Amino acid sequence: MNTKYSISLLVSIFIIACAKVDEKEPVVKFYEVTEKVGLNTDKNWKYGGPTVADISNNGRYDLLLGNHDTSPIQLFLAKPDGTFTEQKGLFPRADLHGIAAGDYDKDGDLDLLIALGGGNGLTPQPQRLLRNDNGRFVDVTEDSGLSEMGARGRSVRWIDLDNDGDLDFLQINAEQMANENIPRNILFENNGDGTFTYRKSIAFENIDAERLLISDFNNDGVLDIITFSPYNPIEFWQGNNDFTFTDVSKQWLPEELISTNQVLAVAELDIDNDGYLDYYLARGKSIYQIANNSVNFNEEKQRLDLRDEGNKSHDGITFYSEGDIKLFDFYRFPRGADKPTIPLFIGNSKTMQVMPSEAISVAKEVAEGFPEELEESGWYLGYLGRGKWRLEWLLKSDLAWDLRASITGVTKVEPDWEPQNLGVQDILLKNDGTKFTDFTDILPKESSENNQGVISGDFNNDGHNDLFIYRFGELKQRIPDVLFINDKIGGFSTMFNHGATPKVLGDSHGDMGAAFDYNLDGKLDILSGDDDNGQWHLYQNDTSPDNNYLLLRVGSSKTGVDTYGAKVKITTQSGSQHKLIGSGSASHSQSLLNIVHFGLGKDDIIKNIEVTWRTGETVSLKDVAVNQLKSIPN
Repeated sequence: MNTKYSISLLVSIFIIACAKVDEKEPVVKFYEVTEKVGLNTDKNWKYGGPTVADISNNGRYDLLLGNHDTSPIQLFLAKPDGTFTEQKGLFPRADLHGIAAGDYDKDGDLDLLIALGGGNGLTPQPQRLLRNDNGRFVDVTEDSGLSEMGARGRSVRWIDLDNDGDLDFLQINAEQMANENIPRNILFENNGDGTFTYRKSIAFENIDAERLLISDFNNDGVLDIITFSPYNPIEFWQGNNDFTFTDVSKQWLPEELISTNQVLAVAELDIDNDGYLDYYLARGKSIYQIANNSVNFNEEKQRLDLRDEGNKSHDGITFYSEGDIKLFDFYRFPRGADKPTIPLFIGNSKTMQVMPSEAISVAKEVAEGFPEELEESGWYLGYLGRGKWRLEWLLKSDLAWDLRASITGVTKVEPDWEPQNLGVQDILLKNDGTKFTDFTDILPKESSENNQGVISGDFNNDGHNDLFIYRFGELKQRIPDVLFINDKIGGFSTMFNHGATPKVLGDSHGDMGAAFDYNLDGKLDILSGDDDNGQWHLYQNDTSPDNNYLLLRVGSSKTGVDTYGAKVKITTQSGSQHKLIGSGSASHSQSLLNIVHFGLGKDDIIKNIEVTWRTGETVSLKDVAVNQLKSIPN
C-alpha cells in the first residue's frame, strides 16, 4: 500500500518512528525443543496452522496438529514436566482442513470440531464433532444432528451467536459445486441438550471466503468475524447476537482497501495499548496462485526451479548450460481420482523416461534436438546446440494441481512468459474505535514478500505486542521467518537471528503457527508448521528475564460461561493493556488461548485486573504481584 498520510499528528509520528531496537531491551532468542519435548511429526502438507488449547483442563496447553490429507490429526497432551505425549487414534486420515476446540457441553473439557473437505468438490461432507468424554473422544456427529448438511469444509469456529452462555458454531466453506443444494456457509445453534439446529442466515451463508478470525473490532462486547481468502476481498462482519452478521467493511476500511484480497492470515494486536484491537493482514499467493509461471533462478548455484499450473496447458522455457545438466524433483501434485504418470521425453527421438523425482544427469548428446510435434502429456527436453536447451510441458487435460521441476548446471534462463512476482504487501490496520487507518507505512520492507502467516505476542515482555511473520521463501528453499519487534514509539524493527526457524533451511515453506507459553515460565514460545515437506517445530523463548510478566489463567464464569470472547484488562504504573481471549490470530483453525500472557517491562505491581466474560459477568483483583501464574476464578 505505502499510502502517504497527513491527516493527523499521530499518524506522522508512526511513520517517522525509529526502526532500531531499544538497546536496553533484551534481545529475543529462541531455541528448538521439538524433539526434546516429544513432538514427533512427519514431513507433511499443512493447512493453516495448529489448534492450541487446554483440552484436558490440567492448566497446560495441548496441541492439535493437522497435516491436510497426508496423515491423521496428531493430538499431543501436555505433561507437568513440560513434555508432551501423543494420544493416537483421534480421527482417521482424511481431507482435513480447519480444527477448533471448545466446551460445547459444559463438562469442563474441550470438544473438537473438524472441517473436512469435499474430495475436490465431488463428495461434500459435514464437519465432524468429537465429544471429549474424560479424555476419550467420541464421534457424535450423527447423534448431535449435524450429519445431514455436508459441504466443502474449510474453517470451523466455536462462537456464542445468541449470548445465551453456550457455544454455537459456524462453518466457512469452499465455493459450492453445481450439484450442491446445501448453503455454502452454515450456522448451528446449540440446543443445550447435546444437539444442534441449523439456523438460516442469508448474508452469512453467501460470504465468499474460506478463512476467518473471530474478534471484536468495534469493542462492543459482541464477537465479530473477519473473513478473507487469497481470491476475494477481506470483509468485516459485525456480530448482532441473533445468528446474523452485518457487513460493515465499507464503514470501517479506508476506501482504497475495500477490495483487498490475497489475505492468508490475520492477527489481532493492540499496537499502542489504547484498548482497541488493531489487525495485521499477512498477504501472499496461495499454493494454486504460486503454481502459475513461477521461476527461481540462482545464478551462483546454477539452479533453476519452476512451478506451473496443472490445468490443460502447454508452456516452456529456454535455458543455457556449459555442460551436462541434472534434473531432479520433477513432481506432479496429484489431482482427481485418476493419477496418471507424466513421463519425460528426451531429445528429438522422444526417448521416454519416468519423471525424475531423484537426480539424473542428461548429456547434450543424449538430448540432441527437439521434436516438432508433441502428442502425449508429459515433459519434453531437448538440446538445441551452442549451450541452448529447451524444456516444455504439455498437459492435454487437467492432470494436476501444479507441476514442479528443478535443474542444475544452468547459466541463463529465458522463459516464454514473464515470471510472476510472488511478493504482496502486507497491511496494518490501526483501529480508532470507529474505523481503521492504513498504517502499512510503518512496517519493515519484509512485509512486502510472499507472507503466508502471522502471529502476535509480547516476545520480549516489554509491554508492547510484537509480530512474527511466516514467509514462503523460494520455490524450493526455506528462508528464515521474520520477527517484527514493536519499538514502543510507533514502529517495528526487524530480527532474523531469533532462532525460531529450522536450522536446516530445506525444501519447505513458512506456513502458520501460534504464540503461547508452553512451559509456563512467563515467556511466549512459538509453535510453527512448515508446509511443503516440512514438519512441526516448537521453539522455546530463551530471552533473558530482565522484564516482568503475568500469566493469567482464566476459567469459566460463576454461571458456567466459557472463556471464548472474555476480555482481560490489566493496569500498571505504565498504563493499561487489553486482551481478548480466543485465537489471537487465525487462518483455518481456531485456538483457545485462555492462559493470557502480559509482558510488563519494569513495572513491579499490577494495580488492577479485570476480567469480563461475554455475558457481562466481571471479576476484579487489586494489587497483584508480578512474575506469577494467577488463576481467575481461584
